[in-house]
Amino acid sequence: MNPDHHRHEDLELAHAAAAGDTMAWRRIYDDTCQPLFNFLCYQTGDRDAARDLLQETYTTACVRLGDYRGDGSLLGWLRAVALRKCLDWRRRVARRLNKLAAYAREAAGTSAAPASVGIGDGFQSALDQLSSRQRAALLLRELEDQSFAQIADALGCSEATARVHHHRARAAMRLRLSGETELALGDNAGGTP
Repeated sequence: MNPDHHRHEDLELAHAAAAGDTMAWRRIYDDTCQPLFNFLCYQTGDRDAARDLLQETYTTACVRLGDYRGDGSLLGWLRAVALRKCLDWRRRVARRLNKLAAYAREAAGTSAAPASVGIGDGFQSALDQLSSRQRAALLLRELEDQSFAQIADALGCSEATARVHHHRARAAMRLRLSGETELALGDNAGGTP
């Protein structure tokens, strides 16, 4: 099927659902639920969190479906909504972990940071060590075959920055999976892709 035809079909489906057509919503849900759930499982590493985030994604989509312009696939648009939900979730989790670590240091009577945990074995462990943006860029490109323009839209950054995140994620995975343990990761600028 022609990509332009598919986007036009997605746009018509989105307009129908936004207008209250329950059959259109059902079709959107049936067509996108499993890929979105898989994406969120990869992003969170937690099936329960992925289920909650999937529900939040559809709730937000229900309210904002009129914002979909048909520039990309409807699944891509929903994936961007899901990614934003996932990034918010990660920030909440990080805040909770920081509070817990501060409490643990206080309870132990020390201000030093706790010893870091080793990377561990396997792909999932290496994937977990990536920043959320790097992980998203890698998964969207490698698993979902998204263009860098689509990845940039999902991450809310420029296409060049999306390429950098993808490049750094690939390099980090190669190093981690080959046994290297030291690599400066982060969302900060520096170096060329």
